[in-house]
Amino acid sequence: MFYNIFLTSFIIINHILRFHCHKKDLCEYNGKIYDLQYKLPSNKNVIGKPFSCDLVKYLDYFGYLNESNFIDLSKTSINGVKIVTAITEDHMSELRPLLKSFKKYFPKERIIVYDLGLRKESVKQLKSLKFVEYRKFNFSRYPIHVSTIKTYGFKFLVVSEVLKEYPSVIWADACVRFLKKNFIERINRLVNCYKGKNEDHKYKKQIKIEELRRKRNFKVIVLPKCFLCSPHYQRVGYNKELYNFNIEHCYKSNVLMHLPTFHGILASSHEKFLEYIPTNKSKYIPEKELQHGTGLVQFVRSKDTVQNIMKWATLCSLTKNCISPIQWFSCTGHFNDNNLFSKTHICHRFDQTLLTILLHNSNNYNYQNYVTEMYDYAIFRGNKIKSWKKFKKNL
Repeated sequence: MFYNIFLTSFIIINHILRFHCHKKDLCEYNGKIYDLQYKLPSNKNVIGKPFSCDLVKYLDYFGYLNESNFIDLSKTSINGVKIVTAITEDHMSELRPLLKSFKKYFPKERIIVYDLGLRKESVKQLKSLKFVEYRKFNFSRYPIHVSTIKTYGFKFLVVSEVLKEYPSVIWADACVRFLKKNFIERINRLVNCYKGKNEDHKYKKQIKIEELRRKRNFKVIVLPKCFLCSPHYQRVGYNKELYNFNIEHCYKSNVLMHLPTFHGILASSHEKFLEYIPTNKSKYIPEKELQHGTGLVQFVRSKDTVQNIMKWATLCSLTKNCISPIQWFSCTGHFNDNNLFSKTHICHRFDQTLLTILLHNSNNYNYQNYVTEMYDYAIFRGNKIKSWKKFKKNL
């Protein structure tokens, strides 16, 4: 009997000691324990630097701690989407063409525009548009670095605020120009195909799909071969055979990117950032790591999206040394013909680096698993309408 009491006491004490040994890396919030260290999905032994326990309250605020807030795609279909953007005053003239294209192709919808620092006249103009829902971004709610626009800490916080209200959200930079209507239903089918599927369906399918794709030899993107050379892809219409294949096999991420850049992911990833969100560099090859832009991204509020992407995108955005490990500088003059797919940092891309590393890690290190592979409905273009009168006249 004495032995049994001793053994039981030993087990309890050992459990307590083990808990306290790890307690520095865990966070207690409202009576529950949360782990704020990113673990690489393909190897849980690869662990990032811990995020501050002070940030758990933001995950709670966004509804990311409660699975009852998530959309279960095995039971629920996504209909429509809410489009959101955010701008400072210097992007007002660039926003107008976006608003014009939105009104043309989404005639019955409203776009949310977050104010990151607009003059009173610009606010008045936006509020006068019936198809615009104006919102003032509350910087005071967040850590002070978020108010420095070129840390890009605001973007995924804006997305998180809107995801609280809507099951599916598209972030659109001011430079986005929509090109056609009724494409949202087409994109939604890439996630609505999960209806009736098991929770691990995506993970298992992504492992099997590469060989099937190789056999079908789909021609989607030809990689850029020089600095500022655009990748070649179908801009008129889309590959219906590939689209039907993607729906049939149903393996796409619940976060979908749309338009490619001209370089790889690792070349845009600073080592200090990778201390928080580590990856497996050996898995990166040019054919699979072409970085796509965060100027146009769709987010569905599913368990996969929240736990693999948005939880960490939020924590990183709220941590200055993660979202902004170095001061912003233009990539012009840094990329060249020989380093587009460098394994080491060339030019950090802040929010773009963050999202693509998270997506790459959780989608079998292949961009094809988290992009729509349709490029006919929107473009990035920096054209401007400088005059409000001209904008209103042609609206």
